[in-house]
Amino acid sequence: MTRHRPTARRRLGAVVAVVLMATAGPAVLPASAAGTGSLPVAAPAATADITTPLLKPGDSVWGLGRTGFLSWDAEDPNVQRWTRLSDGAVTTFPRGDSAFGSLDSDVVAVVGSAAITLRDMAAGTEVLSVPVSAGSYVGAVGSTLVTETDGGGLELHAPGATGPVRRTVTGLPALHAPRLVAAAGNEALVQYSAWSGGTLIPYVAVLNLTSATVTSTHRTGELSASPDYAVSAGYIAWTESAGMATTVVVVLDRATQKVQRLRVDETSRLVIGLVGKWVTYSRPGGMLEHTADSANALTARSLTSTATRRLLDHTVSGIDAPGDAHGFLGGTVAGGEGLYRIAPGTDGVPVATRLAATGAPTQVTLLRHDIPTTVDLDRTGGGFSMAWYLSRNNVAMTVTLRNTRTGESFTEYVTQSGRDEDPQPMRFDWDGTLNWHGEPDFYTAASAGPYTWQITATPLNGIGPALKKSGSFTVARKTGVHDYDSDGSPDVLARDTTGRLWIQDVYDQPAWGITFQNPESLVGSGWQVYDRIEATGNIAGAAAPDLVARDRAGVLWLYLGKGDGTFTARRQIGGGWNTYAQLTSGSDLTGDGRPDLVATDRSGRLWLYRSTGSLSAPFAARRLIGTGGWQGYDRLAATGNLAGGPAGDLVARDRAGVLWLYLGKGDGTFTARTRIGGGWQGYDDLIGGGDVDRDGRPDLYVADVAYGNLSPGFYRGTGAWQTPFRPVEGLNTVQFGRTFNLFA
Repeated sequence: MTRHRPTARRRLGAVVAVVLMATAGPAVLPASAAGTGSLPVAAPAATADITTPLLKPGDSVWGLGRTGFLSWDAEDPNVQRWTRLSDGAVTTFPRGDSAFGSLDSDVVAVVGSAAITLRDMAAGTEVLSVPVSAGSYVGAVGSTLVTETDGGGLELHAPGATGPVRRTVTGLPALHAPRLVAAAGNEALVQYSAWSGGTLIPYVAVLNLTSATVTSTHRTGELSASPDYAVSAGYIAWTESAGMATTVVVVLDRATQKVQRLRVDETSRLVIGLVGKWVTYSRPGGMLEHTADSANALTARSLTSTATRRLLDHTVSGIDAPGDAHGFLGGTVAGGEGLYRIAPGTDGVPVATRLAATGAPTQVTLLRHDIPTTVDLDRTGGGFSMAWYLSRNNVAMTVTLRNTRTGESFTEYVTQSGRDEDPQPMRFDWDGTLNWHGEPDFYTAASAGPYTWQITATPLNGIGPALKKSGSFTVARKTGVHDYDSDGSPDVLARDTTGRLWIQDVYDQPAWGITFQNPESLVGSGWQVYDRIEATGNIAGAAAPDLVARDRAGVLWLYLGKGDGTFTARRQIGGGWNTYAQLTSGSDLTGDGRPDLVATDRSGRLWLYRSTGSLSAPFAARRLIGTGGWQGYDRLAATGNLAGGPAGDLVARDRAGVLWLYLGKGDGTFTARTRIGGGWQGYDDLIGGGDVDRDGRPDLYVADVAYGNLSPGFYRGTGAWQTPFRPVEGLNTVQFGRTFNLFA
């Protein structure tokens, strides 16, 4: 197989960026390599658990024998180890030396500044040692060392009775950049170039190690990027380029000289191997690809038929293995990442056996996430950032957030963060938006309560199934005066002419420049018995805002909000309320933190009902706070604290359409009125709807029935008492042709 020194690269998530390699040419030798030292011997063998990681993700493998393998550390290439397969025992080579695997054996070539030494790692013995002056290191097969002379020839060094035996290889021209790239038995495959008419022509040659002669040479075509090679007793194989992003596997039958050519498109590089009467091939690095391609898998193709077999889901690299086998580093969904041996099965068809695991998965997995168990959306500004750390990020990922109480959800694509983290997280910055009632074109704020998240990460390279994981968290947030579904945004109550009461959810999304009013949600029917319905805020200590309703006999009824857009059964709280012409509630007028109610009687006096927080008696005895003149107003709205004073305020519209502001003093009374505008007679109702845009200032909601349908708008609060409202804004709303006759 082709061998290259590994280069440092950043890992994508926990992807196994392991490069399986063998010996390299002289250019890889360090300029200041230290001399070879004594080599520790591994402990006695025991039985190993092959599921125990013997490689670290990112390590490169430079040699594979029958009993172990040679690896270079991913983080420090000066750390080189021989790992015994039977028990995982590790032998570490001296820093400063360069260790390379001797092909088809358990021998390691250790290249130092003074000598090149072959060591048998299975036996724990030194095979031979030659001075570096003997020639540049080309490679090794078993106990034979191959070096290049200054004249461009090759020499073999093998153990002898009295020391290394040195032989010159015959049958080769003057070589350029020879490399020992594959071996089988007593033969080695040498890749080199030779000059012809001023041009370097690429060749491969079969070198008989016993006779030190070249038995055949073969010209190769235009080499592909990082060309690969393989040799067996029956075949020679190499890769060639067939144009941009197309690679051809060339297989030569050594007995018949017949050539088979296998074209693989959309790849400029392949790793190959020969296993019996099969050739294996794969585009390395498929784990990191962002497109699916059949070339990512390690495929075995019969050289005597059209049969194929899929052996691994992807590869990183490959190398010769002893016997009629090859090694590949890659993975399968079932077996995970690791070092695999590909060898003929009992029927001659190649099978993959994992020799060593890295502990990393092949399929996408969730490593961790940073989603808190509880998040207070009032503190975070309405949303928060979520991150999921995956084993790799070349995925198309969505996240679905679901309120398990309401069923409302939101699905969004998730992207890889650009922040300096390894692995980089898949991050979603949630702004607190959900799809209203599951409708994809309508949006609402997330309400308080229990939530689930579910991610689906589909590998873009097609390797492995889609990852699906889920978890849970809880949203906490305060409810406002008109917030019946606990989502932090106000709702409006509207009764149609058939007596059904509806909630209309209002949601401001400043990032989109839109304020939504969603289609109505049914509260219930039979509400035609009431001539007045008023949102009160939380007056009885329940979990959500309440409302009161007056029947035509003057009885006042209390409905406690449940926080999910529904109410408890009604509770009678008093009679004689038909004496009042106007009711409004929602402002804390007394400074005790609870919203109060004010009412004008038919003689024009204004009365205060202070909220007690008690379910049995939610209002204290009434107190007169206005002695007359209030009959001149046809609409009142308790707005909350508009202008930053000590308590909630009140706006009143006279019959000429002029709007007046009464600032609360904090003792249940008001300052003298201030005129704040005219032309308000066009609205059917004014509602102190709470803080629509969640800027900390209360706003004013207006209802206008046009052609039988609700045409709503709202005025954003400014915080300035002289000009408490900005110009009116429309709401993005959809209605269903209902005619309404009451708003609250």
